[in-house]
Amino acid sequence: MINKQFEAYKVKREIKRSGTEYTFVRNEANEFGEPTSDTTALGSIKGLYHEQNSNVAVTTGDTTQTRTKKIPMVLCLWGDVSPMVLKVGDTTTINGKVFKVTGVTNIQEWGIIADISLEIVDDGVQA
Repeated sequence: MINKQFEAYKVKREIKRSGTEYTFVRNEANEFGEPTSDTTALGSIKGLYHEQNSNVAVTTGDTTQTRTKKIPMVLCLWGDVSPMVLKVGDTTTINGKVFKVTGVTNIQEWGIIADISLEIVDDGVQA
């Protein structure tokens, strides 16, 4: 049997020790549902940035090329992220780069740990 309180304590301790503050914002929509340049701050959470590896396969004729793609994520406490009601398309800035939320996962469906999947926003400017 899993001691969920102990698991939550371990994650809280690590986030407190090594976590970073992330502020999330949402673009407001006009009367037609189109995004505008106005933003609304949703709040801040403290979490751990990490990356997951994903393989992308490109098949051309007889050959297949595989490359590894990094998926940026933020590990945080479910109690911190659930009141914010993050939606796909909300953004945060990490090291001067804008990242878009692509999903929020409730790890093991325990209601303790959340993993926020992100995607870098490509604005066409090479940094």
